[in-house]
Amino acid sequence: MSPLPLQDVRIVDVCQFLAGPYAVQLLASLGAEVIKIESIQRLDNLRLMGGYPQPDGYEWSAAFNTVNVNKYSVTLDLNHPRGKDIFKKLVKASDVVTNNFSSRVMENLSLSYEVLRGVNPQIIMLSMPGYGTTGPWRNYVAMGPNIEMLAGTPMVSGYPNGSPMLNGYIADPFASLAGAVAVMVALKHRQRTGKGQHIDLSHVEAITSFNAQPIMDFVMNGRIQSRRGNRHQSIAPQGVYRCKGEDEWVAIAVSSEEEWANLCDAMGNPSWVREPRFSDPMTRYGNHDPLDKLIEAWTCQKDKHEVMQILQRAGVAAAPVLASSELVSDPHLEQREFIQEVTHPVTGTYKQQGFPVRFSKTPVRIGMPAPTLGQHNEYVFTKLLGMTIEELRQLAEDKVIGTKPLGWPYSEEAGEQDKRLLVGDQGSGVREALEKRKGIEEEENTTK
Repeated sequence: MSPLPLQDVRIVDVCQFLAGPYAVQLLASLGAEVIKIESIQRLDNLRLMGGYPQPDGYEWSAAFNTVNVNKYSVTLDLNHPRGKDIFKKLVKASDVVTNNFSSRVMENLSLSYEVLRGVNPQIIMLSMPGYGTTGPWRNYVAMGPNIEMLAGTPMVSGYPNGSPMLNGYIADPFASLAGAVAVMVALKHRQRTGKGQHIDLSHVEAITSFNAQPIMDFVMNGRIQSRRGNRHQSIAPQGVYRCKGEDEWVAIAVSSEEEWANLCDAMGNPSWVREPRFSDPMTRYGNHDPLDKLIEAWTCQKDKHEVMQILQRAGVAAAPVLASSELVSDPHLEQREFIQEVTHPVTGTYKQQGFPVRFSKTPVRIGMPAPTLGQHNEYVFTKLLGMTIEELRQLAEDKVIGTKPLGWPYSEEAGEQDKRLLVGDQGSGVREALEKRKGIEEEENTTK
């Protein structure tokens, strides 16, 4: 197996939530050694989302375990002078440091780029605040949904006469992709010049760049694009259509007269396809609603995979709408090795998505699962920084490092009155999942 392209790069990752961690995960998957900095004083909020109300519940977050594979985890209290000192030693021995806090946080910790450049003149620092490190909004806190709104994408998503609608999880991944590319550009620049630099990445600007078409339509033509649901701006038929079963759908798009003829043939050329209102692209677009109903009368009699196969054989773009439960067992994704098995020391073996690109010479795989809290304290601090076990014991006693979060309400020491629901509990979902898991464990124990 050929060496991975970033195998000589070390990254100190102070990112939390999704955008920063996923950007760094992409780099880790390309071979970078990533040391994720966590804290026992305050957990990465992603560990709290979708976890379980139990002693090790912070290890069960699907979101955290998704975007932190191939990373090491150490814990450091960056508010403690000893924690700052150790952090700077890590930076001195690294190539990149990343964070996605609002711009004031690293400054308040006295760990700004100017400070870290003094520690390591060649360091590359990626900062990913929601609004960038300059401008009147630089210190505002941000989350994906409000960033997406500010970038304008919801103004063209949603249904006619309805309110703006979020697209889901697009904000963070868009910023992640920009962050990963920016770090590789900075590494290339340093390779050529020997100089590091500070990367200032604004989430708003990263997402707005993907919203270029409606912006340019206004700038060039004075038009403000309206919300049109699942409709395309110029082709018909286009949309999602009900299929046999509950909440089962297929997506169909027809972009030429040839494809329209192929769709008609695939449906058996019913008499309505020859009606004047469907005779050309413009009339079909003007009669989209009745056209959708007639197509759906055909699709709803069939399984969504069957519809895809029929239409694809006829040369029509069609695909089933897949749920997450279907994606992890999709034969196409499995055959391309995008879905990979991971074994986590706490949560066990499960499937998750891999790297989204195939290289002919450098196969990229998940080498390590997402780390447990502080899992690699001993390895990183003793092997990399040369600290002694006695020093680590003292740091743990002073609560600068550790492997258990302080004040965790579901620890074995916590009283019933301290227990509360996790952030992102999503109603009773966590409780139901926990009860189901306990039931499976009890059944397994009984069988044994």
